[in-house]
Amino acid sequence: MLDFDPARDGFHFVNRFTWTEGDLAYLSEALRPLVAVPAAGAGLMAGRLGGRRGALAGLVAGVGLGRAGVGDGLVRAIARRWSAFGLCGGMALTAIERWPKRGRVATFDLQPGPIRALLRRRQRMTLDASLGTFARYWLRVRFVPGNVPHAPLAADLVRELDRIEAALASGRPVLLGLVGDAPDPFALHQVVGFGIERSGPLDATLQVYDPNAPGLTRTITTVPSPEAGRTSITTDLSAGPRPGGGFHISTQAGRISHLFRIDAE
Repeated sequence: MLDFDPARDGFHFVNRFTWTEGDLAYLSEALRPLVAVPAAGAGLMAGRLGGRRGALAGLVAGVGLGRAGVGDGLVRAIARRWSAFGLCGGMALTAIERWPKRGRVATFDLQPGPIRALLRRRQRMTLDASLGTFARYWLRVRFVPGNVPHAPLAADLVRELDRIEAALASGRPVLLGLVGDAPDPFALHQVVGFGIERSGPLDATLQVYDPNAPGLTRTITTVPSPEAGRTSITTDLSAGPRPGGGFHISTQAGRISHLFRIDAE
């Protein structure tokens, strides 16, 4: 158990943000490589009317337009469909970086406005490091038949618990990715792990800081499932159906399917 206190080393504000021009500009720039792909396809199809050379020219032009930001308006329009968004990874990674005593101001006393750009950059770092892993585990949880949310990931979870325990033993909080069975692949979450009690390969309780719950210590408990090769993970984090519709992480309250350590630093 590390001397990480969410009431001091976490943020006082909740992980909920509304869009600003700076957020939209940053998102548009970050997604330009992805927008360039459909733009290149459109250019290729249009250029094919001019034969092989025309197709090549259209492909090059499409890539150039995508990278130049022609799709920025589309990105902004899609983003505005959500009235609010989260930066849980940015908040969690920043809290880890500031621990134990980074700067003269405690993390809990920081205001969201002055550090918003920092949180955006750290969020991007965490997603660059983990998005593929999130997607891989989410697909296994969603589309492998069985007792959801008891995921068939026992061997993977043992390995991740070993990695978490080793990091904490070295004196460093860990960034954790939480995977559930929610139908929305973006209903993922990130938290800070700062303690572990382990009585067996799959029997563990982790103490975590959740950016959705300022000042509180939350727990995640893992045990083997009665089904071979599967696990049962319970938590007092907010997981399950949302009051306004949809799901946060999982379809069942107090349950997640898998967790893994993210190396984003």
